[in-house]
Amino acid sequence: MVGNTAHPRSCGQLFLIFCKISLFTVGGGLAMLPFVEREVVKRRNWVSEDEFLDILGISQSMPGVMIVNVATTVGFKVAGKRGACSAFLGTVIPPFVSILIVAHYFLLIKDNVWIARALNGIRPAVIALVVMPILSLSRAALSDKKSLLVPAAVAGLILFGAPPVYVLLGGIAIILAVVLRKGRG
Repeated sequence: MVGNTAHPRSCGQLFLIFCKISLFTVGGGLAMLPFVEREVVKRRNWVSEDEFLDILGISQSMPGVMIVNVATTVGFKVAGKRGACSAFLGTVIPPFVSILIVAHYFLLIKDNVWIARALNGIRPAVIALVVMPILSLSRAALSDKKSLLVPAAVAGLILFGAPPVYVLLGGIAIILAVVLRKGRG
């Protein structure tokens, strides 16, 4: 935890923050990441940038929707089980209600030219919102030259046609070898 002032005043605060982010972000979970990072890392100091990177990594490896996993993990980190439930509900309820509303009115608006134009106008902003956290978090994750080797090697292997499953299995084998070697030394 970053400091004593990092705790939310209540689980309601967690719910409202994730509800606000979920309600006003267009483009899905990746588009929400910069807003979550700004709220929980920069604005409220609930978690450090390194902790956020760890949460992001864990959340991507967990089954389910990545941003829901991020919210739940952040909620648990700062306020335990109730915080996890509050952040989860704050993230899930707005899109659920939105989908119900859109589904109800879809037949009325599906051929509307203005709706199609609005969605086409939003698309470049969504792409920028997806790229922002990648750039921001990569600066922290790739702090030295050694940490650049792994993503460069993986990209190279995949670009030269190596099946991703073999790249993943090779990475696991290397990690196991390093861990076992450190355990002996």
